[in-house]
Amino acid sequence: MIVNMIDLRSRPYRWSAVLAVVEAAAKDNAAEDADKVDAGIGIEIDYAEREGISVREAVLWADRLEGMVTLYLYDRDETETE
Repeated sequence: MIVNMIDLRSRPYRWSAVLAVVEAAAKDNAAEDADKVDAGIGIEIDYAEREGISVREAVLWADRLEGMVTLYLYDRDETETE
């Protein structure tokens, strides 16, 4: 389940192919003024990524994952062909 999403793209209107990264939301507990997340019991995603998916696919993918996650969106590597 997505609890936070951080868009770090320098090209924010490019939505068809991005790099999506998820990390356990509990890692955000160290951030100043963060809502705190308890580390869950059971399966937790520490880190996962998917490259070349749309923003919509990234959100759907991250929301289906077990545990609470933060979704980060990055620009896709410019050296790849489109």
